[in-house]
Amino acid sequence: MQFTLRDLPVRERPRERLRSLGASSLSVQELLSIILSNGGKSGSVHAITNELLRRYQNLESLDCASIDELRQIKGVGQVKAIQIKAAVELGKRLHLEQQLESAGQILTSEDAFRLAEYYLKNKKKEHLLLFCLDVHGKLIGRPETVSVGLLDCSLVHPREIFNQAVRSSAAKIILVHNHPSGSAVPSPQDLEVTRQIYRAGIIMGIDLLDHIVLGAGEYISIRQDHGELFAPN
Repeated sequence: MQFTLRDLPVRERPRERLRSLGASSLSVQELLSIILSNGGKSGSVHAITNELLRRYQNLESLDCASIDELRQIKGVGQVKAIQIKAAVELGKRLHLEQQLESAGQILTSEDAFRLAEYYLKNKKKEHLLLFCLDVHGKLIGRPETVSVGLLDCSLVHPREIFNQAVRSSAAKIILVHNHPSGSAVPSPQDLEVTRQIYRAGIIMGIDLLDHIVLGAGEYISIRQDHGELFAPN
C-alpha cells in the first residue's frame, strides 16, 4: 500500500503546517508537495517528491535539470516539470532582487561576482555580461548579455559593448564572463579582449573598471592580477 499525504493527520499535512507555522518551517519535500499539489495514476505526490530529491539531492541540481529530464521521473509530466522550474526560478529571482538592492553601488569585483553568479552559474557556454554604471558607480538596470560562445577578440567587438553602454548612459562598465570548465584563470584571449575594451573605453570616455572571470564558486579579477592592461599607453 502506497503512503499518501492523506494518511497524515490534518495538522501534519504540508499545507496545514505552512498555514500554522510558516513556509520557512517546511522541508524542501513538503514545499515541493504543495507546489505539485497532487500525484496521479503513477503514484502519490509524496512518492514523486521523494524520487525528485533522491535523484536531485539539492535545489541547485534541481535547477540544472531540464524539463525533459524532470519528465523522466515517474509521475512528472510536462505540467509538473514546468511548475518545478517556475518555483525554483522564483527563488532565484528573489535572491537576485536582494542582491541588487544590497549592491547599491558596485565598486568591488566581489559585488559584480555575486550578481553575475545568478546569470552565469551552470551555463554550458561562455557568456559575457555587461554591467553599466553611472558616474557614482551605481548599477544602471540589470546586466546585459553581449556575447555567447568562446570569448575572442575576433568575435567580441568593442562596438557591441559600447553601443549598450551608450544607450544606458553609462560612465563606467564592468565585464564578467564565465568559464564552463570551472577554472577562473583568464586565457590569453580574455586578456586581449580586456586590453581592447579598455583602450576603446578611453576613446569613448567610458571607464572599464574590471573584467572578471567566473569559475566554479570562485572568480579572478583581471584588473587585480593584470593591472598593466588598465594603464593608458
